[in-house]
Formats: sequence, structure tokens, C-alpha cells
Amino acid sequence: MAMKTLDEKTLMTLAEEFPETSREAWMSAVDTVLKGASFDKVLTRQTYEGLTLQPIYTGEDVPAGRTAPTPGGDRTETGWDVRQMQAHGDPAEVAKTAKQDLERGATSVLLRVDRPGVEGVVVGSVDDLDKALAGIHLNMAPVALDAGAYAPAVSSMLEALWARRGCDAGEVSGSFRIDPLGTLAREGWLPQTAEDALAEMAEISKRTAASHPKVRSVAVDTAPYYEAGANEVQDLAFAMATGIAYLRALTAAGLDVPSAAKQIEFTFALGVDVFQGIAKLRAARRLWARVLEASGANPVEAPMSLHVVTAERAIAGRDVWVNMLRATVSTFAAGVGGADSLTVLPYDHAVGLPDGFARRIARNTQIILMEESGLHRVTDPAGGSWYVEHLSDEYAVRAWDILQSIEADGGMVAALASGRVASMVADGWAERERNLARRKDEVTGVSTFPNLSEETAAGGVCDRDALRGVLGQGALPDRAKAGVEMAPLARHTLGEGFETLRAASDTALEKSGARPRIFQLNLGTPADYTARGTFAQNYFAAGGIESIPAETGGGNLGTAFEKSGCRFAVLCSSDKIYGEAAVETAEVLKKSGAERILLAGRPGDNEDAWRAAGIDGFIYVGDQTLATLRDLAAGLGVIEQ
Repeated sequence: MAMKTLDEKTLMTLAEEFPETSREAWMSAVDTVLKGASFDKVLTRQTYEGLTLQPIYTGEDVPAGRTAPTPGGDRTETGWDVRQMQAHGDPAEVAKTAKQDLERGATSVLLRVDRPGVEGVVVGSVDDLDKALAGIHLNMAPVALDAGAYAPAVSSMLEALWARRGCDAGEVSGSFRIDPLGTLAREGWLPQTAEDALAEMAEISKRTAASHPKVRSVAVDTAPYYEAGANEVQDLAFAMATGIAYLRALTAAGLDVPSAAKQIEFTFALGVDVFQGIAKLRAARRLWARVLEASGANPVEAPMSLHVVTAERAIAGRDVWVNMLRATVSTFAAGVGGADSLTVLPYDHAVGLPDGFARRIARNTQIILMEESGLHRVTDPAGGSWYVEHLSDEYAVRAWDILQSIEADGGMVAALASGRVASMVADGWAERERNLARRKDEVTGVSTFPNLSEETAAGGVCDRDALRGVLGQGALPDRAKAGVEMAPLARHTLGEGFETLRAASDTALEKSGARPRIFQLNLGTPADYTARGTFAQNYFAAGGIESIPAETGGGNLGTAFEKSGCRFAVLCSSDKIYGEAAVETAEVLKKSGAERILLAGRPGDNEDAWRAAGIDGFIYVGDQTLATLRDLAAGLGVIEQ
């Protein structure tokens, strides 16, 4: 039986049953619900880029004609490139895992090369590289490099390996990812001056364009800025400023603008805000198209090559299973935003080398979103979402303003050398850090919902020192003979402040057999204390402090506290019970030897009386959580003051 379809007339009739609602009518309904509360305070949100996000958007919020260029290539047919990273120190182990990954869904190899400050596969010769890629058909599997200051030398090794294996130079594909400015920002050195590094990059690009048409030689990787604290707009501006610097170098070497642009691959790290991630990638394409237009080229001739990696700063070293969810969010944003290739870092990336299961999940997160959700089958899934369109536009406009300022002051090389970039990202991190410390920005499993009894994850290890001694790296640039140096940008993770305290707690447990503890006195009935008791338990656990609960009072309180072996205490109950018993309870605890007493909840008008009774501080939502936990840890001797 043929399936009946709705004709156009029926569809129009259905649509007519939902009359259009004006913004004014919507605002009137909102005012009724708010009952006098501030619209801006309740329903809008500020971003780190200085944007005010509204609760509703319409076509009126997006300037006419401002849409993101669509991705090039055959992404809608084949999906994006699943680029799995290999970072084990032993080339033989890399060959084994890379081959396994390719057999099970990965479509290319990202080889992270070991170098000062970055742990990866130890290679010092073409033979070492041959071992790392043993069993892999290089005429079929693209290879991308992450080699920092070693990138020019390792790219030459890869070219030699292609030739050794008899690969067709016109068919091999991959990316050398030579990125001198990104390397300087992340690692703090280059083998030669920045100008000479750009010239060397340009000569390699010119040769590559002529001999290996399916290989890109240059990368614009903004991960160093993102990990240092850059917001999305700054990240976009730095990417464009770097891209312009590279475009100038490549055209100076003799390439025309479209050919030069085809040599460049952009890499962006995505965090865990879906819509901001989508908007960032859409804005990137629009910005680069504008750069090419301003350079006299047609962007359609050289569409942006867009690689995405899940942000290292969002990966937690505690409750690492949650990282799977973070990776899924980032992958979804990358897929909808139009990524051409994607590297999903394994969920245990922060604790060591990944095992087979972690690599499998990293692959399958992408494969499922392609094969089952079909994210790649729509050219621009976010097109027509007025919120995303508006956000993409705002990102592009603001990033362009920063870009113009950087260019006016001499470009990206000058911005790095002067410390301007470092200052910008440090300011951005300081603001974010304040919100993380107050738990306004939450990190699940770290600053919220921590689990002190979890089994600490431990990734794989590799003796790279031994490998370096055996394999040698004498053919690679010597860090001691750097041509230019600068202080590398700081690297942060969102949970680092709390994770430092958790690590100190683990150390205390190993040394003494017990974690730092606090006596938690639950006053009244479960209905009185459960909410704040649970809050307090999670609050202290975020800093590695174990709560020792007690439900007693009166004459037994002093004995219970002394038996607990704790030095500090916290009171948990309702405001009503606090009003009846907080003063008396605090006095008893002080007489029983409590060195410090906290109360869960805001003190309000009772603060003076409660402090006079011996209560030293208060914990509540939005307080200076990290500072309080650090102070307690120092008082308990877990960390230095």
C-alpha cells in the first residue's frame, strides 16, 4: 500500500491553526509571569565576550544577508574526518593502536610528536616514523602531524617515508600542521627567529603545493590561546590574525592567494556550550571568507579547512566518566557547526595515556552522531536559528574589531612579542576563574557532585626518557639553541583549583590513612537539615574534605565532637532551628575544642550574634567557595598557607 502524503493545501491549513505571535504579545505575557521582577536579571545572561543573551530571538535580530559560508568538500556525503590522536611514546605501540583505530572507525591519524614540554611519540628519524606508521596504508590513510617546533623536520621525514613506500605523491593526503606562531605561544621557543620560521614555512608550502596537492602544510591552531583563557571572540580574532600573517608569508614566497589559502588548516578547540561552539565555527568561516575577499580572492575557490578538537581545558581529572558527556556536547557542536575533521580527546586524557576502551568511546562518539543522527547530512543545520545566527554575527563583528586592532599594531607576531596576547588571555582567565571559584560556573564531578570515594582513574604510562635514549632525536632542533624565546602562555583547566585540593587530600590519605575531616552537626529532624546537610557534604568534598555527620545535641554534643577526632565543625539545619539553637550549639562546640565553626546558610541579621557565639564563617551558594576550602585545607595542614 502506498503511503499517503499531506498535500500543500493540508499543510497550509495546519499552519494556520498556529497564528503568529508578536514580540509585544510575548513580552506582555512575560511581564505577567515575572510579577515585577527585573527582566534583565531573571531572563538574560552575560557571556565572557561581553554579550547579553536574550531569552528569545526572531529574524529581526539578524542583519539581512549575514550568513555563514557553507563548508566545502564532500562532507555531506562522507561525513567529517575522524582524526584520532596517537601520543604513546613508543613508535611500535603507536603503530598498533593507530592501525586498530583505523580498522574500527577512525579515518585518519594525528601523530603527536614528543618534544620539550609536550609528550608524544618519540621519533628522531625516518626509520622511527616508519615504525610508528607500520602496517598503515599511507596512500589511503591521511596523516596529520602535531610536532610544534619540530614540524618542518618531521614533515620532511613524512615526505621521505611516502617516497620510501612508493606512494603516489599526487594521492597521499594529510597535514604537516606547521604553525610557528602557535608553537611560540604554547611552547615558548622556535629554532630560528619568527621571521625565518615564517619564511621556512612558506618555502615548504610552496614545495608541497607543487608536489603533494592533497596535503596541507600550515596550521592555525588556537588551542594555546583557548587553554590560556581566551574567550570565543578572542580565539577567533587570534586565528584570523595568524591566518593573515601566514597568508602574507605564503604569497611573498610566490603562491597566489587561493593557492596559499588551500595550504592552511584552521584548528579550534570547542568547550561545552553547544550554541557558542556552533556560532564560533560559523563565525570563523565568515571571517576567513572576508579576509580572502579583502585579499582579492574568491572564498569559494579556497573554502576554509576546519579542524576541531575537544578542548583540553574542559577535561577533568576527577570523575573522568563525565568527560564522555563533555566530549559528546563538543562533538555535536562541531558536527552542526561544520567541522571538516574532528579529534575527540579520550575521557581519561587528563590522567595519562588512554586505553583501548577510551579510544573506542572517542571514536564512537563521532561515528554515532554521524551514522545514527546524520549531523553531516545537512549543510548548515543551525541556519535559520535566529539565536545562533545572531550569536554568529556578534562573534564575527567583535572578532573583526579585535583583528583590526591587532593589525593596526603590527600583526600577530608583534602582538605575541609585546605580551599583548598574553595579557588579553590572562584577563579573560581571571574573570572565568572568579566564577569557577564561586561555583557560578560549575564543573560536574569536580566542583559540584564530587565523589570522594571514587576510585581514582589512572591512565597508561610510558618511559619516554628511555625511548629518547634509545631512539635519539639528534636530527631535530635543539631547544638549547632556540632562535627566539618567550614565556609560553599559561595552560589552565576549568577544575584545576578544586582538583589541586583533591590531590592534596589524596596525599593526606596515603600518608595518614585518613582524609582531612570536618564534624557535620545536623540539627533537628531530617526535614530540617537534609537540604543544607547535603549541600555542606558536597561543598567540602569539592575540596577533598570528608564530612563526619552527627545527629545529636545537648549534653551529648561535646562528647560526640571529641570522639570524632575533628578540629573543625559545621552546623546544618533550617533557619528556624538556627534561630533556636545556633548560639547554644556553637558555644558547646567551642568549649569542646572546636577550633573553627561554620554554618551552612546565609547569616542575614544574625551574623553579629552568631559570630559572638563562636561561629567563624558561613557557607552558601555563590560564596567564595574555593577560597574557603583553601583556608580550611591550610588550617588542617593539608596545604601550605
